[in-house]
Amino acid sequence: MHPLPPGPLLLAFSGGPDSLGLAARLRDRAPLLGYVDHRMRGPRDSRAERARVEALARTLGLDLVRARVRVGAGGEAAARRERFRALGALARKHGRAAIATAHTADDRAETILLNLLRGTGLRGLASPAPRAVIDGCLRIRPALDERREALRRAAHGLYAVADPTNRRTGGARARVRHLLLPALAAALGDDPVPLLCALGDLALEIRGALSARAREIAPSAGRARLLAESAATFPYLVEALRPEGPPLTSKGYAALKSFLRAGRRAEHVTPGGERWRIDGDALRVATKGAGGDPRASASPRPRP
Repeated sequence: MHPLPPGPLLLAFSGGPDSLGLAARLRDRAPLLGYVDHRMRGPRDSRAERARVEALARTLGLDLVRARVRVGAGGEAAARRERFRALGALARKHGRAAIATAHTADDRAETILLNLLRGTGLRGLASPAPRAVIDGCLRIRPALDERREALRRAAHGLYAVADPTNRRTGGARARVRHLLLPALAAALGDDPVPLLCALGDLALEIRGALSARAREIAPSAGRARLLAESAATFPYLVEALRPEGPPLTSKGYAALKSFLRAGRRAEHVTPGGERWRIDGDALRVATKGAGGDPRASASPRPRP
């Protein structure tokens, strides 16, 4: 298990075997269980699942809070965004320092393989990380170095909620889990999960080194310095200059680099609403805070 941060936790709890195992493992920390109803099934199935989740919480002796979300178009990705938005709201409402999820080494290997197939860079190879701050909320994955079956055994015979989507092979992750990883294991004669996780560890180390270098450079980084950076380090220097928020996409970095190359005094607005301006060689990055007031950070002009 990865070390847990101090303070009370909110554990994302679906009642499935993984979250049930983690809840049993963390019972001494008395995490608050957070259940999100996506309303993607019929009312009868939703009521039955909710009742089962409540019964499991009582058996574990842990408190449970609930939230309901409505997922529109976007499938799994949209459901994930809405789920974490709801969990973040629950964590803030109940004074929880972090949100814990029951991702395991098997989940990590699936994510890395999926990202590889989609043409990822270092960020995709290094994800998911054991902890990350997203939308101002700390998310931790304490079981990320454990295998799925080992975590599930921690539930000691409790009957988890069955999610039929985990057994289907229609989604990309389900196909990786049930078809591709077993095929790789058969072809290699070895378990690919530790190999993929080792690749993820290496990517995390490289990202950490690049981020540290970017933070050193950022106080004196102007337009010329950013354009001189390699394609590998450019995104990390951009992130060191941004006020906050999730990383840009590859298209976002490319659009920003084009703006810097043009060197005009016009303004570049990122998909997240940040406004980048060029003032000679210096850069100004501004965004709107929660109250609507602009916050700006400027990179000073490098000394001649």
